Amino acid sequence: MALFLFEGTMNKSSLRRQLVLPYVLLVTFVSATIGWVSYQAGEKAVSELARRVMTDIVHRINAATEQHLAGALTALNAIDPDPQTLPRTQPFSDDLATLEPRLWVASGLFMDVNNYVFFGGEDGRFAGVNRVNKDFVELYLREPQARERRVYAVTRPGDRAHLLRTDTYDPRTRPWYKLASGGMKPVWSPVYSDFTSKEPTITLAKPVFRADRSLAGVMATDVTLKALTDFLRTVKVSQNGIAFVMDGDGFMIATSGAELPFKMVDGAPERMRIDEMQTPLIRDAYAKVREWKSAKAAGATGPTKELVAPNGYIEIAASHLGEKYGVDWITVVAVPRGDFMGGVTRSFVHGLLIAFLCVIVALVLGLIVLDRVLRDIRNLTEAAKKIGDGEPMPTLNIRRRDEIGQLATSFREMEHNLRIDKLTAVFNRASLIAQIGFLRRQLAQNTGERPNFALLFIDLDHFKRVNDHYGHGAGDKVLATVATRLKESVRVTDVVARYGGDEFVVLLKGVTVADDVIATEEKIRRIVEEPVQLDHGTASVGVSIGWAMFPEDGEDVDALLKIADKRMFDTKKIRKAAR
Repeated sequence: MALFLFEGTMNKSSLRRQLVLPYVLLVTFVSATIGWVSYQAGEKAVSELARRVMTDIVHRINAATEQHLAGALTALNAIDPDPQTLPRTQPFSDDLATLEPRLWVASGLFMDVNNYVFFGGEDGRFAGVNRVNKDFVELYLREPQARERRVYAVTRPGDRAHLLRTDTYDPRTRPWYKLASGGMKPVWSPVYSDFTSKEPTITLAKPVFRADRSLAGVMATDVTLKALTDFLRTVKVSQNGIAFVMDGDGFMIATSGAELPFKMVDGAPERMRIDEMQTPLIRDAYAKVREWKSAKAAGATGPTKELVAPNGYIEIAASHLGEKYGVDWITVVAVPRGDFMGGVTRSFVHGLLIAFLCVIVALVLGLIVLDRVLRDIRNLTEAAKKIGDGEPMPTLNIRRRDEIGQLATSFREMEHNLRIDKLTAVFNRASLIAQIGFLRRQLAQNTGERPNFALLFIDLDHFKRVNDHYGHGAGDKVLATVATRLKESVRVTDVVARYGGDEFVVLLKGVTVADDVIATEEKIRRIVEEPVQLDHGTASVGVSIGWAMFPEDGEDVDALLKIADKRMFDTKKIRKAAR
């Protein structure tokens, strides 16, 4: 609408174009500049905030994960304390009756993470407590050199009332036992997918020794990483962001996404490599993390790094995890750039819309103000044109106190000075000639409607006597009074002009028959010849009138005036002869 108004009005006035175009360009430029600067500042601030938020999320994930790892070590130390934490060395006892209560305690410390704590002896004995839930506990027992392992459902240490099953199980053949029995400190197994729960699981195994420093066996606990996955899914990264933990070999450990970290192969769960994941965000983040790992191996980066994907559409933060606990994991948080910039982009778009609306409002208001100014200027232009064409100047309803108002006042004064006789306040001779010329131009422009008019040439009789007897001041008053009476004798549309001295001309518009002219002539004579009251007496003047009609008596102004003047002179002679 504003654009239509702008285009429509621009064609009417070059002055409008010169005023409006710079105004529109300035408002648009200022709005666009403010919007762009605001966007750049917002983008910088949001990017900085995004990096801090993502780094904070990485640290939170690391802290929660390391808490799980520390809990497993705490559970094992509850059975066989670290010698450095005790005032004197306490040899480990592999007596199953002694071991069972300790396993109960250790398995109950962190049930959500490592609820299964067990011991495998070098002679094949085995004891383990698995807290399936708070109401169901399994006890696993295998006596030294026994062929089978028994599994009980128990409610307390020493309970053997309910045998669930038996199986052939030798702890010495298990990977966790082999991994720990050859060392002197706790070790972590590689992450594997538990066959039963199908969840990523890791086992912490710790060798234990008798008083003579001979190997008694291996204490171990399974740490399910499902709790880590559950924790990741509670972390609000962003609308489309994702957080995941991977190991140093590129296998997925836990993820906040819906995609599972394992796949089924021949009915068995198998861990997923990161580059096999279907989520593009994970794959793109992994590509940058591999580059970061290579750089870190060369000592080029710190423990935490903000990365940018090759196409720049995601923000990535990564950090190594669990080094002090003996695991080589990496926490990664990846967020599409649009998630962080969405608010800035929306604000920028809203700002553009607001700026556009402001431009429209400013343009409309500016055009309204400008149109008011230009309307007054156009009125003045039309008035000047009409003055030049001899037309009566239209009423200028311009009531302003600024330069345009002063110009309108000057126009009114100019018209009065140019067209109005100062003494009689009627039109002067030049104005009369211009108005007659305007009527004749109408004839040339509109041949379908032929304009008609008549001229009455009026001369005052005995006016010289008034000047000689009462003075020129009285004569001026008589002239002014006669002019006033002439205007009262004719229609508003007719024109009364002082032709010079004591001569007046009346232009009767639209007159087509001589009878109308004669009737007006009689009316004028009756009104004008009334006595004029002066300061020191009364003056009476007569009027001699001659007339001519257009176009019957001629189409030339001078010819019409000559005919009217001759008829007036003839009338004057007749009036003198009649006295």
